[in-house]
Amino acid sequence: MKTENVGFDVDVPSTSVEPVVQSIAPPTENPINAALSKGISPKTLRIPAIDVEAPVQHLGTNNLGEMAVPDEIDEVSWFEPGYNPGQNGRAVIAGHVDGLEGPAIFWDLAELQPGDVIEVAGENDDLTFEIYKLESIPLALADVSEVFGYTSSPELVLITCSGTYNREWGTREERLVVYAKLIN
Repeated sequence: MKTENVGFDVDVPSTSVEPVVQSIAPPTENPINAALSKGISPKTLRIPAIDVEAPVQHLGTNNLGEMAVPDEIDEVSWFEPGYNPGQNGRAVIAGHVDGLEGPAIFWDLAELQPGDVIEVAGENDDLTFEIYKLESIPLALADVSEVFGYTSSPELVLITCSGTYNREWGTREERLVVYAKLIN
């Protein structure tokens, strides 16, 4: 039998060959990642070490393209366009440190220590994250990709204002960022 290939005649043998089918085991997955690959939609945030418990709002960006934050000082919000808690990547939850009325939900966030836990409850699943790093970053030097970026395992980031209040900017000059990894 002859067949045409890019203007050249090529001889193709007329014998047929049966394909060999092999059974290949699927790759082994981390059980946490397999069970929670899509993460959860957060309903409640708990931080036992500083006695915080709050419902979680689902917000995106404001009209300036910045992360939207809760209107009230006793509320927290998850950056919904980002990663879900339990999904590979950094899920971000924000809260205020203070307001005109005084201390806010994340007033004591700076007291947390590596090893403290953060619990996020969803509709059917609860996740526990362990804090591994805290840092206060000057607002002008904040690296958005570091805070909101992809990681190969599920992480949670809490963020609030810190440092001196700058009247010209209308905000504090730093951001306190708490990084935690999924442990359960």
